Amino acid sequence: MSTYEEEKKENLAAYERLKDEIDARYIGQYVAIANGSLVKICPSFDEASESVRGYRHALVFPAGEEPIVGLLRVRAYGAGLLFE
Repeated sequence: MSTYEEEKKENLAAYERLKDEIDARYIGQYVAIANGSLVKICPSFDEASESVRGYRHALVFPAGEEPIVGLLRVRAYGAGLLFE
């Protein structure tokens, strides 16, 4: 089982691998990366966040911008929390 830090490194490596494609194809949309791969491209932040809800670490960011790594917002989702 991988740790949070290992998943974060995998996700950042996936971002670096996919950055040029994301910037070329998905401007104006939100990108969700988890488990070391692209999970979903969505028109809204909320939809992209929901698509990676069950992952320990994920990146959700607007295409064309660098993902910010760290706690930005905490939103309650039922009994759990989603860290954005």
